[in-house]
Amino acid sequence: MALGAIQQKKELIESRARIRELVFGIQDGLMSTVGLLTGVQGATESTAVVIITGLTAMFSGAISMAAGSYLSSSAEKDIFDKELREAEALAEREPYLAAEGLVKALNQEGLAREQSYHIVKVLLSEEQAFLRTFQEKVFGLGSAQINRPLQAALVMAASFMVGAFVPIVPYLLIGGRQALCLSIVLSGFVLFAVGFVKGRLAAKSPARSGTQFFVIAVGAALLGYLIGLMVQHFFPGVSIPT
Repeated sequence: MALGAIQQKKELIESRARIRELVFGIQDGLMSTVGLLTGVQGATESTAVVIITGLTAMFSGAISMAAGSYLSSSAEKDIFDKELREAEALAEREPYLAAEGLVKALNQEGLAREQSYHIVKVLLSEEQAFLRTFQEKVFGLGSAQINRPLQAALVMAASFMVGAFVPIVPYLLIGGRQALCLSIVLSGFVLFAVGFVKGRLAAKSPARSGTQFFVIAVGAALLGYLIGLMVQHFFPGVSIPT
């Protein structure tokens, strides 16, 4: 593999750094919304109520998920940066201890102790190279891109809204049980596609991954519908205003 190809591979990996937020946002937005809409459909025959409920859940859920993603990513970034500073301070305060720790870490990865000493000696001549290697090998603090909380929040919000809008679409076109069935089928198809892509990216069986997502989506929808029917059964006098 040429150096250019290695660089392209590195850039590809970095571009997929937000795949967690993308997949989680779509599947959570879709599954939570389809479960909610089928539950509401089971309790009321009003298409307008279903649509308003779905749109409200879509926007409020996107805001909530974005805020949660931002706060969690910010907390992770703060802790990560603090650990980097402490590792750097330790290396500057006790360079011999840091060097010995790096020798031990390299030795544990399979290098002979003499080879480890030689590598550490070379790294010590370049302060930044030694520091970064010390942080990664001794404390496991790599340079992975976890430090973009705003980007994570935006990806989470956008993907949640995309996923949540999918089960709403049929109710904008038709109503009643037909919209319910089409919403479940469309949601299952989209989740199958998401699972299929995830399987390909993870070098696992795309069909198996897609089927797993599909089964979970349909199961969530049916459970939501059953809950709606139970609400209607146990509270027959309660009506949802239209």
